Amino acid sequence: MSQSHSFPHYRVGGPPRERGRAYGALARREIESSMVGYARVFDHYQGWAWPEVQRRARGFLPVIADFSPAIADELAGIAEGANLDFEDVVALNTRSEMMFGDGTSIAPLECTSFCLTPEATRTRTLIAGQNWDWIQHARQTSVVLEVHRDDGPDFMTVVEAGLLAKVGFNSAGVGLCTNTLISSHSEGTAAVPYHVLLRSVLDSDSGRQAADRIVDTDRAISANYLIFDRDGFCTDIETTPVAGGFQRLSPTDGVLTHANHFLADDLTERDVYLARKKHTVDRLRAIDQHLRDRHDHTIESLKATLADHTFEPNSVCQHLNPDVPEPERTCTIAGIIIDVEDAALHVAPGNPCTTSWLTYHIGT
Repeated sequence: MSQSHSFPHYRVGGPPRERGRAYGALARREIESSMVGYARVFDHYQGWAWPEVQRRARGFLPVIADFSPAIADELAGIAEGANLDFEDVVALNTRSEMMFGDGTSIAPLECTSFCLTPEATRTRTLIAGQNWDWIQHARQTSVVLEVHRDDGPDFMTVVEAGLLAKVGFNSAGVGLCTNTLISSHSEGTAAVPYHVLLRSVLDSDSGRQAADRIVDTDRAISANYLIFDRDGFCTDIETTPVAGGFQRLSPTDGVLTHANHFLADDLTERDVYLARKKHTVDRLRAIDQHLRDRHDHTIESLKATLADHTFEPNSVCQHLNPDVPEPERTCTIAGIIIDVEDAALHVAPGNPCTTSWLTYHIGT
């Protein structure tokens, strides 16, 4: 049975501070709900009250401002528009660093991503996508954010309200998918945060420029960045928070897939995610089975791929487990497919097996 609902679609524009204020004002309700959700998460796992979360987030302010003064200004604008403390918005944008930092007990979460080069699609164009799996409350706090500006490409992203960016594409034809990784290196250090780097991809004029920025930057945590563009560029970058800690992966037979474990052998002594949740291997196997058996994929066949329940309950399309405590409940927040040639973002807000897909274009 198909369920019909959608994420709020917010459009903002102008210089950094101005568009930040507009974003914060439009998404104020969702941002406040997100803060409540993460307050429960940090209290449940680490015993932190929100002032402690703010204090830890404050430590990332200098490195964000050094990396991009415009992004720091935009974050300040979001806080002003939502009538919140600056540290509240920074906390949301550094929640991964605090959740997966050294000594934390938060179990890693899921995402399964792919990119198909023209040889693997019926239209002979590049198409990418993923299921974004996260904590249950994100279903109520996620938005489709559309940003128009003069200081970089316009972009569209599916993201938790108040965050800079996550999965999406820009008007220069650059697209992005991503996966959590956790290495045995020091995670959560005071370097450039994950969501700031995700946003930097959508600030780029080409996939190659975006990829170079990821590998050249001091990164706070491990992550996987699947970057592509409409000129056919496609690369997957596994990273750790150490100098030189990255590996680029390329498509094989037109297909590139990733889950939440390292595929490169020498980036980490111990794959922490894989050790805690070995079913990441099963999800990768399941999506490979869908994508590598044909070379005429369409948007519709890819929607079916993201609705896969092989290895359920640890499947590509993940459903809630009501038997675990609420802060630990994870599920597929959205299925997302990006067609950079058509400049289209296809979104299933919820489980792709039951939710109607919606299509977005920048400016329409």
